[in-house]
Order: sequence, then C-alpha cells, then structure tokens
Amino acid sequence: MGFSYVNDRLFCQNVDLAAVAQKFGTPTYVYSESILKRNAQVIKNCFIDRGVQVSYAMKANSNPEILKLFRSYGMGVDIVSAGEFKMAQHIGYKAGEINFAGVGKTNEELTLALEFGIDHFNVESQFELELLESRAAILGKNASVLLRLNPDIDPQTHPHISTGLKKNKFGMSPELVRHLLTHAKDYPHINFDGIHCHIGSQILRSQPFYDLIDYLALFTADLRSLNVEIAHLDLGGGFGVNYMDPFEDILETTPYLEAYVDVAQKKLSQYQLHIQPGRVLVANSAVLLNRVLGTKVNGDHYFVVIDGATTDLIRPALYDAYHAIYSHQKRETSRTGDVVGPVCESSDALAKQRELPEFCTDDLLVIASAGAYASSMGSTYNLRPLSPEVLITEAGEMKLIKRRQSFKEMISLY
Repeated sequence: MGFSYVNDRLFCQNVDLAAVAQKFGTPTYVYSESILKRNAQVIKNCFIDRGVQVSYAMKANSNPEILKLFRSYGMGVDIVSAGEFKMAQHIGYKAGEINFAGVGKTNEELTLALEFGIDHFNVESQFELELLESRAAILGKNASVLLRLNPDIDPQTHPHISTGLKKNKFGMSPELVRHLLTHAKDYPHINFDGIHCHIGSQILRSQPFYDLIDYLALFTADLRSLNVEIAHLDLGGGFGVNYMDPFEDILETTPYLEAYVDVAQKKLSQYQLHIQPGRVLVANSAVLLNRVLGTKVNGDHYFVVIDGATTDLIRPALYDAYHAIYSHQKRETSRTGDVVGPVCESSDALAKQRELPEFCTDDLLVIASAGAYASSMGSTYNLRPLSPEVLITEAGEMKLIKRRQSFKEMISLY
C-alpha cells in the first residue's frame, strides 16, 4: 500500500515515481489514493460509525478530489474563509455538512454562510458574536453557534501550532463563555448550541486529549448548575502523524483513537460529539517529487540544490519541521548536508544537517509527508508557478488533479 521501493526504485502503488516526473515534470506533489482511503476508513470506523460527527479541516489540503473522497466516507467540512466556503459549495456539500471556524470572520463571510444556512458557526470572540447577531437580524435568519472555549491546556506540540493556551489568539476565556451562555437572551438571533475546543495540532500523546475531556466534563457540569443546557461538544482535531517514519500506518501512530472515543462518550455521554481531523488524514498520503539541480560545498558545508522550494513546502521554514528525505533510486552511501531550493532566501531549506543519500545532478529527490499544509500553503514568491498535484489511483492510473500554474495565469492578476 502507498509508497515503497521496488527493485531499489521508489514507487507509489505500482507506478514508478520516475514515470510521474517524466510525464508531469518537477516539482510535483504525488498522492496515494490507497493511503487516503485507508486513513478515511480509520476515521470512519473510530468516529463516524460510533456517532461522532466528523468534519474534515479543509485548510490542511483543499484539493477538490480529496474533498470528494472524504465526503464519500461521511465527513462534513470545517472551513475558515469565504474561499473555502465557496469550494465546499463547488464540491456539492449541503448546508448541514458545513461548519465555519476561524478567529476573524468578515461581514461578507458571515452573510454568505447565513444565507446558505450552514450547520453552525464556531464563534471565537464577543465582537464576532455581536457581528453575527447583527447580520442575522438584518437577513432575518437565526445562526446556530458553538462558542470556542480556550481551556488553557498545553497540547505539548510546537508553539506555532498550539491553540489552546491563554496566550494564543484563539477562543474565549471560560468566564466570558459562561457569561455569554447565561445572557443568551441578549442575542435573539443566535441559537447557542454548544461548546467548541481545539487545543492544537500535531499532538502525538493522548494525555492532552484526555485532559480536554476532563476539563469539559467539569465545565459543562458547572453550566448545568447555572441552568444552561447545551446539546453539542466539539473536541476539535489535532491528531498527529509520524514525520520520522512517514509510511507508518495511521493506527500505529495514533493507537489511542478508539480509546479516546470510549472515554469521551463515557464522560460526555449526554452530548453530540464533533471532531475536525485534518493533517492526520492527508499528511502522509503524499510526497513532493523534485529534481536535483546539483550539489555544492561551501567550506565544510554540503548542499543538495533541488528545483522544489519553500514555495512548495514552507513548513520547515515556519516550524523547523522535519520531513524525511528519500532518493528515488535507493542508495547505500550517504553524506551529511542540507537540502535547499532555488528561492532567494536563506530560510529556503527543506532539510538541514541531515544524513542524506548520495545525490547527483538530475537525480529525483523525494520529500515525504507533503499532503498537509504543503500545496495549501504554496506561494508564487519569486514568480514561481504553483506546482501540480497527481493522484496515483488504486488501479495504477496517474491522475492529474491540479495542473501546474502557467506564467500567463500568474500575470493575469496584474
């Protein structure tokens, strides 16, 4: 399943990655349909089939083919912008399959979602709630709302993807959430349906999730003592992936998923539970396929220069993120060095001081775990075109699911 070496050449399913490079060029994102389906089936088995409402966090990867695949497994979609809302509409998501998250929603965005009648909004602040009440009143609508609670729980992940601490911009204090719910009559066009929490991303340990369950059990008990009844609890997402071994199965990396549901349903049994997985579904389903432009040595520092760049995969520059590096042609010899791109920034490094396979000019270099926050965070810095995306189907077809951007398309905006 997925990516493996066959006769010392890296394949996706039964397709040699060299064939992908020959047909579509480099850099190119290459997705495994079998991995995407495996990950979706795990989430379906662990959550959807046990009554938990699942919405895929589109920000991780918004390719329409991937959205369609996840929808076929019963997932709704979690959006954070007007663009993502319009993509959800384009795919054919019904109103009841969409929830709108995000810390700063505009008048336009709220109006679009209200007119469509989406399932609910995750409201992040009092000013957003007041704006939503105003827009709903003007449109003659009622808005279903989950208030985003900031529980001040440490997710034990990178600071840039921690979202549940007081110092993070997300959510509201428990005092403010409690105040808003006990003053619901001040917002006649708002249906206060529940609480939303999301404590962070790339969480590999189960304890932060159990801490969140315990916190919500106490918080909702306090609400009931104040005669505040809600129906929904949203536990967010954040399930991590193994970037060190990107071809590990999802249940090896996150073996706690079923136990997590058991504990949540036991301690929060009176509520409809929701989650929004993103990274865990897509990260290790794809690689970034690159061509080696050459190698160079500065003093005692060795560099492998490739045609891919931080415009294709910005995570190493943003988070010092680790992505495993492979050679398409399996090599026994190695050398310590950096993998860098052609972008005119010192931060344009995809790997630093890594034990690398020995590369030569025109070799294919493969960067793993490129399915999440890679293409969706891509840019045209240095007027580099956005790279294509290719899905290798279970039948072994090379299916172009996003073509390479042309220069004409880039300059058409000027």
